[in-house]
Formats: sequence, structure tokens, C-alpha cells
Amino acid sequence: MAIRKNLVLGGDGTIGQSLCTYLISIGEEVISLDLKSGFDIRTQSLEDYADFDYVWFLAWDVGGAKYLANENYLVNIIRNNATICERIFSFLENSKIPFMFASSQMASPNTPYGVTKLLGEEWTRLLGGQICRFWNVYGWEEPGVKSHVIPDLILQALEHKKIELMTDGQEERQFIFMDDCVKNMVDIRNAGATRVDITDGKWVTIEYIAQQIASLHQVPLKLGSKQGYSNKIEPVLTYPLLFTTDLRKGIDLISKSAKEYIKKR
Repeated sequence: MAIRKNLVLGGDGTIGQSLCTYLISIGEEVISLDLKSGFDIRTQSLEDYADFDYVWFLAWDVGGAKYLANENYLVNIIRNNATICERIFSFLENSKIPFMFASSQMASPNTPYGVTKLLGEEWTRLLGGQICRFWNVYGWEEPGVKSHVIPDLILQALEHKKIELMTDGQEERQFIFMDDCVKNMVDIRNAGATRVDITDGKWVTIEYIAQQIASLHQVPLKLGSKQGYSNKIEPVLTYPLLFTTDLRKGIDLISKSAKEYIKKR
């Protein structure tokens, strides 16, 4: 059997990097296109990439809660993601390449980000693609306006010797380590499943996450006073998934990456 040629759109993100690494490790070919490495899908043509066997649609304007809930970014989130949809789905419609669209547990009509994910899901359905919904996939990422809660809290612990939450920490999430996520994505691709929620179904509070990080690094934890955002929708697990990295192990792995980042910086 010929080695699959994979086109990963958004391959420089947390999930994208892990996916590219995993695909290469199982003997498949990978080309990644990402804004971070100079390819702007909103303006540059994908016509030269029509000979691939499979496309992973990960490219998206997204970030953690501090980004998605900031009113200064909401219009651009809609504009950027609508443009990305138009460009990529037009390419997929014309090329007929099988593909997977990376959606989110937050896909809903209640937020600008959720609306754009619903748009992507419906477009995928009409073109016969596969959909995987992510439920707070975490891994190491450098700090910034778009970074997510677990690496942010770990850096707080390492750099400031304390953790201070912006909220009371009672909002609940389901967290999946990036390597577990991408292995399940490839299994889902191979099985041909139409739509799968990639999560283990276990709810934990942000306070619990912060407590685990504070305990590991032996630093104090201070809770905020305001209520955090919750979107507690139960997943629909339509395919048998495998998870091998629990939260404690995942936090430990990210902590090691964070220490290396601090040392190099």
C-alpha cells in the first residue's frame, strides 16, 4: 500500500504539531501549512496541493478563554474563520480529497467562535467529510493572548511561585492530552466515522486543575471571585476511544516543557 500523503492545515498549532509527528512516526508523508510558518490560507492559493490523499482541517482563529471571551477580538474571530472556511472548503469541494474538520465542544449559536464552528460542521457534512469535536485538548504552548489554561497556570507556578485564578474555579471542563487526541484522530480517519467527540467524558473543575499544578510545584493557590464560563454539554461518544495519559501525567509532561522554555528564554 502506498504511503498516505497528508496535508495538515494548521500544522504548527499544539494539536497540529503532535499530529504531524505522529503521522510521520507511523510512516506517512506530511506537509504542513500554517500562518506561523508563513502560509496565510486566507490569501494564498491551495491549488498546488490537490494531489494529497487526505486533508486535516485544523487551521482556525482560536485561543483560550481569555481570547475567545475578549470583546476586542470577536469580530475578527468571525471574519477570519468565515474566510478560512470559504477558502478551504472551496478547495476541498474542487479537489474531492477526503478530509477531517476539527470542530469543538463549543460549537453552538451562543458565541461568535461557536457559530463559526457550526458553519464548518455543516459545510463538512454537505461535502461528506469527517468531523472530530475537541474537548479542551491540552499540551505545551508558549504564553500569549491565545494560550490555554493548563500551560498558563504551570508558568504562573514556575515563574511567580504562586497561582492566582481569574475566576472562582468552579467552571468545569474535560481535558484530553494532545498525543491521545491525535492518535484517536487517526483511528477515526481509518475507521471512516462521520462525527466523533474526542473526550473521555470526565468533568473536572478549573480549581481542581489548579490544585494539581499547585501541589506538583508546591506553590500557593488563590481563587478569584467571579464566576467562570461553563458550557457543560455532554459528549456523544460514537466511536471507541483510547486514552493513556491522565491529567497528572499530562501536567508533569507540560511542566517539563515549560521548564525547558524558561531555561532557553
